[in-house]
Amino acid sequence: MSPTKPASSEMKYRSSFSYKNDNVNVVRFGRDINMRMERVNNDVARIYFVDDRGTNIQIPNGFVLRDNIANVNVRPLLNNGFGNYFTSWISNYSLLRNGIEMFALSNQKQQSVEGLDGFRYYTINR
Repeated sequence: MSPTKPASSEMKYRSSFSYKNDNVNVVRFGRDINMRMERVNNDVARIYFVDDRGTNIQIPNGFVLRDNIANVNVRPLLNNGFGNYFTSWISNYSLLRNGIEMFALSNQKQQSVEGLDGFRYYTINR
C-alpha cells in the first residue's frame, strides 16, 4: 500500500527531531489526539499518542506509520498496554490517516564536516 501524498505545497517543514537530546516533539492532530515523539536512545525513537491532558491513548483508528525505505507498515508494539511505534534515524517515515499522508519524518542524509584549523574547507557546488 503506497501512501497517498498530498500536494507538495501542503506538506511543509515544521521542525526537526533529534535522536541526541531528550526534547519531546508534539503534533496536535485534533481534540484529544496528540502525537509525541521522544528518543529511546541515540538510534531509536518512540512515537505514541496522548489526549489533551497528557494521558496515554491507543493509536487512533485509521493511523498507520509507514517505513518508506523498507516499503512496509511499522508494526506497533505495546508499551504499558498502549500501542507505540518505534523509529530509527536511518529511515524515512510517513504517518497515514485513512491512507492520506499527514506527517513525515525525513532523514536529511547529511553529516557535519569537522576538522583541525590550518586546513581549507570548502564545497564545490554542482
